[in-house]
Amino acid sequence: MTAIHRWPWPFLLLLMGAVLATARAVPAFAVSPTLVLAVFLPPLLFDAGFSMRAAAVRRELPWILLLGVAGAVLTAGVVFGLLSAAGIPWAEALLLGAILAATDPVSVFATLRRLHAPERLRVALEGESLVNDGVAVVLFVVALSVVGRRVLDAPGVVGLFVWLTGGGVVVGAGIGLLARRMLGIVSRPVQIAVTVAAAYASYLLAEWSGASGLLAVIAVSLILGTAYQPTTHHHVHRFWRQLGFVVSSVIFLLVGLQVRLDEVVGVGGRLLLLVAAVMLARALMVTLVTLSRGDLWPWSWRLALTWAGLRGALSLALALGVPAQVLGQAEILILVFGFVFVSLVVQGLSTGPVFQLLGITRQTAVTTVR
Repeated sequence: MTAIHRWPWPFLLLLMGAVLATARAVPAFAVSPTLVLAVFLPPLLFDAGFSMRAAAVRRELPWILLLGVAGAVLTAGVVFGLLSAAGIPWAEALLLGAILAATDPVSVFATLRRLHAPERLRVALEGESLVNDGVAVVLFVVALSVVGRRVLDAPGVVGLFVWLTGGGVVVGAGIGLLARRMLGIVSRPVQIAVTVAAAYASYLLAEWSGASGLLAVIAVSLILGTAYQPTTHHHVHRFWRQLGFVVSSVIFLLVGLQVRLDEVVGVGGRLLLLVAAVMLARALMVTLVTLSRGDLWPWSWRLALTWAGLRGALSLALALGVPAQVLGQAEILILVFGFVFVSLVVQGLSTGPVFQLLGITRQTAVTTVR
C-alpha cells in the first residue's frame, strides 16, 4: 500500500480507466465537448486562480506573464513547427501544439513546498500554470477555427485571439467586481453560492458574446480570491479545492475510459516524437524567456522550470473537447493521453529527486532584483 501511495493519483485514475477500456469492461461511450468545456473546466480554473496569493503574484507578475503568455504561444508554435516538419498532418499538429501549451504542475506544488523551494520559483510555476491555462484555451479555440476553415488569414487569427482574450477578461472582471460587492452583504453560507454563480455566469456570458468563457472564469477567480478575510477565504477555498479535485478526477478517469492501451502502443513512434517535441519546446522557451536575467534565473532554476512543466487535467479536457468531425480526433486523444501518462509518471515521480539534485532549497534562493 505504501508503494501505491507514491504514485500520482491522476496516473492511477488514467491507468484504471484505460485498463477497463482495454478489457472492454465498460461499454463504449462518447463525451460531449460542450460538457467538458462548460461544466468541467470552470471549476478547475477557478480553483487555480482563487488559490493564488495576490501579493506574491504582483511581485512576480512580469515573469508570470512572460512565462504564461509568451511562453505558451512560443511553446505551441515550436511544437507545431517540429511536428509538421516530422510529417504530422498540419491540422493535427496545430491542435496538439495548442492542447499541450498549458502546463499543469499542481502535483508538483506539494513537492516544492516539502523541499522548501524558493518562493519566487514556486510562485512563478503556479502563476505560469494559471496564465497559460487561459492562453492555451484561447489558442485551442483559434486552432479549431483555423482547422474548421472559419478563420483563414493572419489578420483574422490575430483579431480572434485579441477578442477572445480581451472580451473574456473584461466580462470576468465585471462579474468579479459585482460578485465581490455581494460577498460583503451576504451571510457566510451564501458566499460559496455567490462564487459558484459568478464562475458559471462569467463563462456563459463571455461565451454568448463570442469571447473566452474560461478566461472570464480566471479573471473572476483572481478578483474574488482577494475579497476575503483569511478565515472566510479558507472556508470558500476548501470548497473549491474539493470540487476541483473531484472534477479533475472525473476528467482523468473519463479520458482513461476513452483510450485502450493497445491503441497507445500503436502510436508509440508518434508519441515519442511528441514527447521530444514538447520537451524541446519547453526548454527553448524557458531559455529564451530567462536568458536576459541570468542573475535572477541561474541554470539550476531554468532546468527546474523545464522539468516541472507537467501536463495534466486541462490538456486532457481540451483533447476531449475536439469535435468528432475533426480529422485525426481519435489519434489526438490517444496521443494526449499517452503524453500526460508519461508526464505524470516520469516527471511527476522524479521532480523531488531532480530538485534535490539541483540543490534548489530556500537557502539557495537568488535575491530578487528589479
